Amino acid sequence: MGEEFKLLKSFQNVVNANITKGLLEANGIEAFIFDENILSVDPILTTALGGIRLMIRSSDYEYALVILKEVDDENSKESSNLKCAICGSSDINIKNLPNWTYFFIMLFSFASTPLAGNRKKYKCRKCSNKWKNLD
Repeated sequence: MGEEFKLLKSFQNVVNANITKGLLEANGIEAFIFDENILSVDPILTTALGGIRLMIRSSDYEYALVILKEVDDENSKESSNLKCAICGSSDINIKNLPNWTYFFIMLFSFASTPLAGNRKKYKCRKCSNKWKNLD
C-alpha cells in the first residue's frame, strides 16, 4: 500500500504554488500540485475547489512546516528592519514579484537570460504607502 499524502497549503494562484513547490523540492521534499490545470483554465473555480493544493507525503509534513516557517520568519525579520518613508512605521507587508520582462525575453528568445535581481513590492500597513525595490 502506498504512502498517504497530506495537504500542506492551498494557493490562489499557480505562481505561488510553484514557487513553494520549488522551495520544498530544493530541500529534498517531493511535492505535488493538484488542480493547477483546471484553475489555470477557469480561475473562477478557485474558491469552489479550495484553491490550488500543494500536497506532500505525510512523512515529510513536519519538515515542510519547518521550511515554510523559516521563510516566514525571514520575511518578518526583513520587514522589521524596514521603515516607511512617509510615516516611519515598521509595519510593512512584503510581496515578491516575478520579473516578467526577463521572463518574456527568455520565453520568446529561447535564450537562458539570467533574471536581474529579485523584485519586491512593499506596502506600509499604517499609511498604505507603496514602493518597489530591486535586491
